[in-house]
Amino acid sequence: MSDQPATKTPKPRSSPSKPTSPKTKTKPTAGLPLERGPEKTVDFVFDAPHDQHEGSDPIYDNVSAIAVSGTTIFCSCDENATIERLVYDPATGTASGHSSFALSHLFDLVDGEEGEIDIEGLSVSDGYLWICGSHALKRAKIKEGIEDLARIKWDANRGFLGRIALTALERLMGKSEAAILASAPAHREHAAMLKMREGPDSVIRKLLAKDPIIGAYVGLPSKENGFDIEGLSVFGDAVLLGLRGPVINGYAVIVRIKVEVTKKGALKLARLADGSRYSLQVIDLNGQGIRELKWSEGRLMLLSGATTKLEALQSVFTIDDYSPDRPFYDAGSVSRVLDFPPIRGADHAEGMGIIDDGGTPRLLVVYDAPHQRRIDHAAHRLTCDLFDFA
Repeated sequence: MSDQPATKTPKPRSSPSKPTSPKTKTKPTAGLPLERGPEKTVDFVFDAPHDQHEGSDPIYDNVSAIAVSGTTIFCSCDENATIERLVYDPATGTASGHSSFALSHLFDLVDGEEGEIDIEGLSVSDGYLWICGSHALKRAKIKEGIEDLARIKWDANRGFLGRIALTALERLMGKSEAAILASAPAHREHAAMLKMREGPDSVIRKLLAKDPIIGAYVGLPSKENGFDIEGLSVFGDAVLLGLRGPVINGYAVIVRIKVEVTKKGALKLARLADGSRYSLQVIDLNGQGIRELKWSEGRLMLLSGATTKLEALQSVFTIDDYSPDRPFYDAGSVSRVLDFPPIRGADHAEGMGIIDDGGTPRLLVVYDAPHQRRIDHAAHRLTCDLFDFA
């Protein structure tokens, strides 16, 4: 690991002001402009060995989701089935002390430890770390000819939704592989997941396939307005799944479910107060889907993004006094508080969380396809952004 100071990421250039919808509330945080650069940066330093699929990008080049508890950062890579943990030191601007944990040590993953979960949602709530796979189908890439595009694939581990007690995770992280294997069985009672299936009829996908609003999109691939979970927020008994797709008539969709623990220690869907097993909530995010969800002190924060691979403006929206029981939030009920000007081919905001920066809460943002100036391969280092955020 290099001892040289990190090369700090330049603050993003400003782009010309854009007209806003007359319906949409814009609420610059603490008087700050919507388009603003980060207040500072933080370097994620990954220095512990961890399992990595052959041919996959290293974790520091492919962080797909984060969850923050105080100064502890949990993150994941969408190509692996591991959870990474770093601890942020505001004095140095570095998140280090890397530990990695393979989910297969506590869960019987239907596609094994090598199967891709495509972790897109992490949430810390009531002493648990919740983890959610994308539950998405994917279209094959062109390798031999355009006929490859006719193949739609399903990775069974993508249907994962589970939780781990933070106390158990703390005891297991940082141990040797042999020590983890020896002690993991004793901690399985502190971990639970929804039943997994080999086929694409996971519990959640099967449930929603019959829905009159989004059911038709469950069989479509991700990034083609198909069903794709990219945000997870858990508070109380509400489990919120933010969908990148589908976007329905310009509205982003949140699926709310409730889970309970069975006598055998597994998770199962429970009924909501009205007797249903799920509910839908639609939100006007200016025609975009959800790339991240975070709940913080009565306020829901949403990171918007294009449903497809289009380069597009991204924004952070907030809903004060948020209620999961309200079925519809129009544009006038949602505040846009931060904009990310698009950078072609890089820096697509994908994960966020509020972190304690020496007594000041700031918004930590990580990016899909991070710009190469953010990466130091020799030091296994990724530079992320911290924004002022009241």
